Amino acid sequence: MAEIYFERSASTQLNHWREDPSTPGLILYGARQTGKTSLVDEFSRKFRQFIHLDLKDPGDLKIFRQSGSSEDFLNTIFLLKGKDTNPKKTLIFFDCTCRDPQVINLAEDIISRQPGVKVIISCAIQLPQIPRGFTSLYIRPLSFNEFLRANGNSEAIEAFSEVPFPVSGFHTLLGLFHQYSLIGGMPAVVKKFVLSRSMSSLKPVYEGILKEFYNDIESSSFRQNKKDLLTITLQNAFMYAGTRIKFNAFGNVPYGSREMSNTFRYLENSMLLSLNYPTVATIPPPEPDMNKFPRLQMLDTGLMTYFSGIQKQMILAMDLNALFEGQVLRHVVGQELLSGKTEGPSSLDYWVRSKAQSSAELDYVIPFENLLIPVVVKSGEPGRLRSLHQFIDEAPHSFAIRLHAGNVSIRKAETLKGKPYYLLSLPYFLAYRIPEHLKGFIRYVES
Repeated sequence: MAEIYFERSASTQLNHWREDPSTPGLILYGARQTGKTSLVDEFSRKFRQFIHLDLKDPGDLKIFRQSGSSEDFLNTIFLLKGKDTNPKKTLIFFDCTCRDPQVINLAEDIISRQPGVKVIISCAIQLPQIPRGFTSLYIRPLSFNEFLRANGNSEAIEAFSEVPFPVSGFHTLLGLFHQYSLIGGMPAVVKKFVLSRSMSSLKPVYEGILKEFYNDIESSSFRQNKKDLLTITLQNAFMYAGTRIKFNAFGNVPYGSREMSNTFRYLENSMLLSLNYPTVATIPPPEPDMNKFPRLQMLDTGLMTYFSGIQKQMILAMDLNALFEGQVLRHVVGQELLSGKTEGPSSLDYWVRSKAQSSAELDYVIPFENLLIPVVVKSGEPGRLRSLHQFIDEAPHSFAIRLHAGNVSIRKAETLKGKPYYLLSLPYFLAYRIPEHLKGFIRYVES
């Protein structure tokens, strides 16, 4: 496959890290196949020299295993990799999964003893704590913004970036967002599509990505029955993405809540999915209620649509809200909201009413300044948004957002109890840009 470099939003954070002498180490978090290695390879051009240690490669693994002190290790890799022994402006990249604590210990020792060396460790599992001298950055599948840049549509990129959004770009971006929702943001999939422009060519790429996930499970130290449970849980999870789940007998597998909960926690720690618990708060911070059922978010919507077998329905859809009660759209919006969160393990906040027996549920809530802004992913008239009304009645403000298949509008409405509020309707392809549009919306209403 031809080499294509995607401009990633995380490059900005990498540049900030490079200039910060207080944190010479970086944990680059991300599931397999999210583009961590390609990102570092491109970033490495900004250093005088770059040493890439792929710990899946037997030769590089041997160097690592046989090293003693950090000084001996550096002398060995500088020699074997043909690098200058002066460590200044050197980037060392440990390309691994972080399952070996020796990697962390060695990296900590290097940055403490060798000023001028920067170290990046690629991690496909969550560490219990960040090592000394390190910070972290999370790499996720391509956002819609990155997808547009990968496709090279300059007019669409310009329209997407403009605030307020220009009416003229609506139909183009709606079609491209449907394409993104279908294909997803896994770099290998996007790269193949950009080169081939063929959906049929993507099947082996999707299958290859899932096979890598399965191989990681198989290479774990669990007993075989646990590996089998992890595999079948991951298989079943795609069709439940974007919905709230119960652990007990999930996917009709005969295991109880405790066993299934532990299984999901492992998959979540591997960053293949996330479990998001609702909040009952109407003011920041939106503390999750761990006693309620979580909503399941998979790594990527493209993987979800492919392994759930719903690609054909997606291709024919004119409004993603109309598909599967909005499940796919809710999921891809969640992916967009997560793509803007790169500096920590982030959850997707959504709201349920605290009142017993209430079924009120809002798709998302977004902390903005000192407010918690409700977001509904739904078509229809404002008067029919009952859960939104209940949130607004309890909230100390009167701002709300709706994501739909229409253009931008601002409308004054009333809840069923008569409280006035202002509804900003945005085309759902602008989910990533919600914070920027919120600023102008609130400023406009208050003026």
